[in-house]
Amino acid sequence: MQSKRRMIGCWIAAMVLLLLISSCSAKKKTVTPITHVDFQWMTAKMEMDITAPGMQMDNISGTLRMRCDSTIWISTTALMGMESLRALITQDSVIVVNRLEQTYLAEPLDSVAEKLNMPRTLQEAQAILVGNGISDHVEMRFGPYFAKIRYTDIRWNEPTTFPIKINKKYERMKL
Repeated sequence: MQSKRRMIGCWIAAMVLLLLISSCSAKKKTVTPITHVDFQWMTAKMEMDITAPGMQMDNISGTLRMRCDSTIWISTTALMGMESLRALITQDSVIVVNRLEQTYLAEPLDSVAEKLNMPRTLQEAQAILVGNGISDHVEMRFGPYFAKIRYTDIRWNEPTTFPIKINKKYERMKL
């Protein structure tokens, strides 16, 4: 029972993370016209509210780091500031490490995109997360899932790193 509950929790965590990059339509609250953001690097702190069937999670904090046309790195924190989830999305792969459940997912990007009906390229996912304009608020809907992301401390073009490590104690999770 505990193992099944852990797998369900891990599945939900992976879906929530992938939901953040998988919206087909992004809405923004902005008064100014949409402008394209030309960047090489982006780093931001974020607060997320996520609604899914039978679940409501508010004020999930995290960090988003991106290198244009190369990498998306997301880290979320849980209780007492401990990291709960880390994801690395590249041109060809998705790696998600759930530290709370000690599980991980490592799949090709096109396989994950097909299974979850998400954008098929890293560039599309980055455009959604940036909102293809300057905004501190992005809303995404994906079927019955809804996410609202608020960015703070946005930094453009400051190079950063994308750390991700999978320990032997983690179990592999499949979609």
